[in-house]
Amino acid sequence: MGPSLLNENTRIIVIGATGREASQVVRESEDLFPGRIAAGVTPGKGGTTIEPNVPIFNTIKEAKAQDPRINLALIYVPPSSVKDAVLEAIGNGLKTVFVITEHTPIRDAAEIYLAAKNAGVRVVGGTSLGCFVPNVGRIGAIGGKDPSGALAAGGVVVISKSGGLTVTTAEMLKRRGHGVYFAVGIGGDMIAGTTYADLMDELQADPHVTALCMLGEVGGAYEEQAAEAVAAGRFTKPLAAFIGGEFQENQEGVSFGHAGAVVERGKGKASDKKTALAAAGRNVRVARYYHNLVDCIEELGVKPNLPDATGRVVQPKYATI
Repeated sequence: MGPSLLNENTRIIVIGATGREASQVVRESEDLFPGRIAAGVTPGKGGTTIEPNVPIFNTIKEAKAQDPRINLALIYVPPSSVKDAVLEAIGNGLKTVFVITEHTPIRDAAEIYLAAKNAGVRVVGGTSLGCFVPNVGRIGAIGGKDPSGALAAGGVVVISKSGGLTVTTAEMLKRRGHGVYFAVGIGGDMIAGTTYADLMDELQADPHVTALCMLGEVGGAYEEQAAEAVAAGRFTKPLAAFIGGEFQENQEGVSFGHAGAVVERGKGKASDKKTALAAAGRNVRVARYYHNLVDCIEELGVKPNLPDATGRVVQPKYATI
């Protein structure tokens, strides 16, 4: 079956599907996993098709009438339209929504969070890269045209605020012989629809999950919430974490990269997050440097399921003259 975020029963509808980025994602995803994307929505362009076979509708309601199995919305619309798109998805009974859009207004994000919570809907993002489950499917552009270069099947789950590091971490794991059960970018906005802790109960209960690789950064308290979940015994599997941004500790009020990556009133420091995680339980290792993440996984006893392609020395992927 696969994880609840993306499995064999997932049928995706792409909101804003005919835009430049979204249409490319639709085509590439259909090449990789034919049939996983059921439809797209762009008001005024209903009745058209994104080649080779994804129909476009004017509304989610029209698409659901054509294919009642649609159950996940992928949002590619401008920031000012995100709230309306998510509320339309919730209103039409979709239970999972991924928001790829960056710079969603904070007030809109707060309203989205409340509406989703009241409706029992999981929203991932904003600023999510998407989700990839080997041999099952993908949501968004994660992994690019050929995800097989970085994302091989295994038991490690990668959850990251950083979209780029989601894939880079999966590739680093693969080089050392560790495949992923799934990889998801949850985004780095100030208000996150889904946090690390939100996913931990499912990961704990899923026998396919051998370990969690968590990438965090300064700002917010989502990493501390993950530490609390471990300390409370909700997550006992191996957890390797890297928290970026210690250089920012003395620059309060300045945002670096993600909208939520800001230290305010002495809170949200990377060092505090590292301390909380390191003290949470014996099943946790916090990497001093990013490249130590796989060492942490292996220190916790996680066995590789793939050949070690590096001989412990990472070779350059591209040669120059």
